[in-house]
Amino acid sequence: MSIYPQDGTAPHSHYQLYVSGHGVYAEDRTGKVAEIGVIEAKDGELAYHLEMDGLWGAGFLTAEKLLQDVAAKLAYASLHRFFGTAPSAPSREGGPAALRLLLENEEPGEHPPAGSAAE
Repeated sequence: MSIYPQDGTAPHSHYQLYVSGHGVYAEDRTGKVAEIGVIEAKDGELAYHLEMDGLWGAGFLTAEKLLQDVAAKLAYASLHRFFGTAPSAPSREGGPAALRLLLENEEPGEHPPAGSAAE
């Protein structure tokens, strides 16, 4: 359920989430980039740990699946608060390996992650 009205009066902002190297990054519409978590690879699987809300996940075979899980769990409000205090990180474009997803101002769970069985 969204904390904003569904009549178009909700403030519109978004973050792009992406992975590059061993980090999970978010970029706001002003271009500020913050590293929001780290990625570890072990035995052919990926895991992540975010710096907010104690969020983590493991057992992903691709960066895309990992990032879809991050987007499904991450609350817009938590990311917005984190961005207010996080130092800017250098933008780390990972070239063709970088994956970007858009996180709009919705509560987690409003929409199933792309490619999920619930879609």
